[in-house]
Amino acid sequence: MRCETFPQYAIVTADSAKELTEKLNAKLQELMGKRPKVTFEGLTAHISYMERAEIIEDLADEYELEGVKLTCQDCPMFKPILKRDGTRDSRTRWGDCPLCRDTFGRTARDSRACKSLFQMINSGEVKLCLAESEQ
Repeated sequence: MRCETFPQYAIVTADSAKELTEKLNAKLQELMGKRPKVTFEGLTAHISYMERAEIIEDLADEYELEGVKLTCQDCPMFKPILKRDGTRDSRTRWGDCPLCRDTFGRTARDSRACKSLFQMINSGEVKLCLAESEQ
């Protein structure tokens, strides 16, 4: 997901200094966190501020906006490094992945899941389910 900021403007006018102060304070309260800057011209206040937009670039971004944040360890293609006895080696954060070509088939388990996982979820090739609780 790509984030971009762009300038926006608001103008507040009034017939008296008291009214301008009230309107301006209300507008500045509304724009809190957007770095407003005010300039005056008589009983007119010009406010410039920054607006932020998140631009969806791929399927993973769409899932993330819905609150689904998957990592490589959530993917069925991820194979953690194993110890000699066949158990998972928790000392390393790396694992093998046939989908990861730019790092010679190796990825960090907590890396953001690739586009391929989300495409497999959308096509039904991979299904998400809740883990069973240990009771």
